[in-house]
Amino acid sequence: MQGMTAVLALIPAGLESPDGSADPLVGSASGESFGGESFDAASFEAMPFDADAFDLPFVPDPLADVDPFVLLGSLDELRDPADLIDPVDLSQYPASAEAEHEWAGAAASVDAFAELCSVLDASEQAQFAVNRAMATHLAATRRALDIAAHDPAVYLQPGELGRPGASELAVRAAATELSMRLHVSVSTIRSRAHEAAVLQDRLPQVWARFVDGVASYADARVAVDSAAGFVPGDGRLVELDEGLAAVIGAITTARFRQQARTLRARLDRDVLAERHARAFTERRVTVEHVDDGMAWLSLYTSQVDAVKIMTRLDATARRDAGHPDELRTLAQLRADAATAWLTGAGTPTAARVEVLVTVPLLNVARSTGGAQRGPGADNDPAVIGASGASGTGGGEVLGGGPTGAAPTIAGTRNEFATLDGVGPIDDVTAARLLGEASTFLRLVTDPVTAAPLALDRTRYRLTKAQRVWLALVHERCTRSACDRPAYVGDVDHELEWSRGGRSNPENLCPLCRGDHTLKHCTLFTQTKNSDDTVTWRSPTGRNYTDPPPF
Repeated sequence: MQGMTAVLALIPAGLESPDGSADPLVGSASGESFGGESFDAASFEAMPFDADAFDLPFVPDPLADVDPFVLLGSLDELRDPADLIDPVDLSQYPASAEAEHEWAGAAASVDAFAELCSVLDASEQAQFAVNRAMATHLAATRRALDIAAHDPAVYLQPGELGRPGASELAVRAAATELSMRLHVSVSTIRSRAHEAAVLQDRLPQVWARFVDGVASYADARVAVDSAAGFVPGDGRLVELDEGLAAVIGAITTARFRQQARTLRARLDRDVLAERHARAFTERRVTVEHVDDGMAWLSLYTSQVDAVKIMTRLDATARRDAGHPDELRTLAQLRADAATAWLTGAGTPTAARVEVLVTVPLLNVARSTGGAQRGPGADNDPAVIGASGASGTGGGEVLGGGPTGAAPTIAGTRNEFATLDGVGPIDDVTAARLLGEASTFLRLVTDPVTAAPLALDRTRYRLTKAQRVWLALVHERCTRSACDRPAYVGDVDHELEWSRGGRSNPENLCPLCRGDHTLKHCTLFTQTKNSDDTVTWRSPTGRNYTDPPPF
């Protein structure tokens, strides 16, 4: 039978052949006679098998009624026949967990083993989902900024559409709105839009792995960094893209970064010096404030200079560690040496800066007992000009007493000394700063409500006391999600001076220069609330308000 699959059948003894005679093949394998003849298995010659002679049961073809074009679709898009099967129709085998447990040789129970496998799979799939979601976020962020760039009228006031840089201002406005929605900085939003552009336009294979969830956002950022300096259309990008896509998501981010550097160096050997010169222009120092009164100080500089700095720090620390009474670790000695060098401690050229620290005076008590301080209400806060910086108008010299003892902070109230723009600091540090300050500025507050007394100014320019007060109250730029310190920005009149607005605290808001420009040139509106919070309303109809200041 043409197309019939050969079947080896075991036929029970005594079964007759189709012509009614006894089957000569049925019998024992020990050589007894069949039909009067002895059977020799070694000399046996197989007889032809006629499938038509048997009445076989009908077995329907499960794909007989399926149109092959449904399976194929087209030559460009093949479909897996398994896609046509409903997973619900597939039988489940409860024994699979037991089989895997037995194969693994685990001593734990089958239930614990099965649950572990389940949560591991869930964790892996959740990470893939996070990766896919982040790719979607980057693409949407890029698209939002592109829309603003191509149609600035969505954000800019009509009179600003013809100004130079209108498109860039609209892009900043879009990034600002996303910043307020997501509670991240504008620079972070713009960086993510740039990352999406690099991945989509220059590294499409890496982008595909990211969209599929295989690659993480950290890996994608490494890929973006490796493509820096390559313009779209550069032939080397194809090799870079292929090389990165081959390993991304299959190794750790640290190893991926190493391989990306190696691949980039091989492709860009002739212009390594140019790349370093370009990167060197981005050198900078940044500060990140963390918990417990501590902070990270980061220096981005050349590798050679970094090695020199660390070598000198290490040599200084090891020299000081040799003193018999030295109890600090090498790490602590390095940190102290770096701090002393940068602050100039103990030298004639020590930096003189003004650090604003608010200390509730009711918490201040002399170590000799009793609070020796100038006149004023008990709940007046003292704003200290630390490091010997001069105070300003209305200041009082806080004498040190005959012994010159430093003040201590008595924890009599549930209040904290506050470092402006950072947050609470411990009482010991506040007492030291208070003792080092030559003068301090007393900000008068209402003795009952502790609210600042209004300074009814009738002039446009603010006094330094007003600027200090605004910086203390708001700490940062009043645009939601902006973390620029208030004391380095502008002061905006909510109701413009030209329209009758006064230079009083209730009409004043600290704004960084960029957000000050947005407030006056775009369709964003700003409202100062009774609790000193500030609400920004975007052209898309959203309101954004940060929590109230202290």
